Amino acid sequence: MGLYAVTVIGRDRPGVIAEVTRALADRGAIGDSSMILLGGYLAMTLVITAGLGADRLGEGLTGRFPGYAVGVADLVETPLASAHNGETARAAREVVTPGVVGGARPIRGPQGLGVVETIRTGLGYVLTLHGPTQGDVLPVLTGLLAGSGCSITSLITRVVGDLLVLVADVELPERADVPSLMRGMSSALDDHRIAFRPAEPAVI
Repeated sequence: MGLYAVTVIGRDRPGVIAEVTRALADRGAIGDSSMILLGGYLAMTLVITAGLGADRLGEGLTGRFPGYAVGVADLVETPLASAHNGETARAAREVVTPGVVGGARPIRGPQGLGVVETIRTGLGYVLTLHGPTQGDVLPVLTGLLAGSGCSITSLITRVVGDLLVLVADVELPERADVPSLMRGMSSALDDHRIAFRPAEPAVI
């Protein structure tokens, strides 16, 4: 089994986080992860344990997500291990897909800089989850959120032993049925404790 850091970068769209986590869960076990939206672009990094090599893992994800920049770094090929085997020392092996990130056309702002317009009008919530680790938690949860029209603006997971901890900032449609969404998450992930609360306004 290999240990890899997978990065996915591209234009944000509804359901893409659920699709990425499902694709990775089908190929291995997802560990720690981090996701954030930056100017309308999605940037994800996930640690995954998988039986595939870095090349095959990268090629499979590239075919599944055309137009997104996918990178796979082999975390097992450390400099010490490579030197011990008599090979050229390398910190990590990376497979990065070429092309335009996300295939998106930047919008020219007043200063001539490439920016992407993002207008957020929904209801901000903070979602927390903790419970046993299992391969389907992340794709199931993000799939339920996407199905309810929710946008995930940031997400962090940490795995400690057999415990998974998740914190996400979520934007709900103005007419979202929060009790129904909570019942759906609780039913699908009944071994996990889930909390959903309105986010406090950010002060910058």
